[in-house]
Amino acid sequence: MLGPSIPQMHMQTQVHLQRVVPVVSLQRPFVTANQSGHTPKCHLSKQSILTSLAHRRGSVKAEAAGLDEGVTASSGLLGPSTQSQRKSSSPEPAGDVGGVELASEVDMDYSSLRDALQQGDFQQADDLTRAALITLAGPDAEKRNWVYFSEVKFISNTDLQTIDKLWRAASKNRQGFSIQKEMWMQNRKQWTKFFKQIDWTVGEFNNYRKWPQDFIYDMSAAKGHLPLTNALRGTQLFKAILEHPAFEKADSNGSNGSTPDWLK
Repeated sequence: MLGPSIPQMHMQTQVHLQRVVPVVSLQRPFVTANQSGHTPKCHLSKQSILTSLAHRRGSVKAEAAGLDEGVTASSGLLGPSTQSQRKSSSPEPAGDVGGVELASEVDMDYSSLRDALQQGDFQQADDLTRAALITLAGPDAEKRNWVYFSEVKFISNTDLQTIDKLWRAASKNRQGFSIQKEMWMQNRKQWTKFFKQIDWTVGEFNNYRKWPQDFIYDMSAAKGHLPLTNALRGTQLFKAILEHPAFEKADSNGSNGSTPDWLK
């Protein structure tokens, strides 16, 4: 009549918390050029990317389906869900990306990324960005399906800048690696403050949002929210991307929020 005893409540709490862990474990290091320093020529086929992403998403959904139904994005451990934070009105349309040159030093085809961003499908664009970085990083990264931080330096400036220009144009100068670089510098490279500002963490204890379902993929997202780079297991990969020579201009030209010279 009075509900479960104290020991029973303790056991239930342990079981609930144990079932939260696999949700976090679904996050993978997202992005790494091969150890020889050579980035091979590559063509990013839209069909191959979408097939790969569909397979990866299916695995995530299958694993997540086995978790307790009570563990959701609105769990008190993570704060309010993404959906509860969305604006009730339709999101602002994406900016025009038609003027961005799809330049590449390795014959990468960025038309799929351009089209997804132009249509405002930021979640697909985030997946395509991740897939592009893996491809640019070389065969070793493709085999493991993620980029190692030491491989980032082998990705060309041109290709990273093309990806960044597309994100900045579509988001009206609110998203992109160079935007994240500016904000990271403004926060004196303090990751906790930076992650809070770009809305990657929630709640009193700054818990990471769950990937992919708890992030925001439209124009209502906080500045610097996209594209995503996994930092759950450390910040070395994200640091390597932000410190890439492609974004060095953000140090001097980005601190006041102005557009870097290479983007003009």
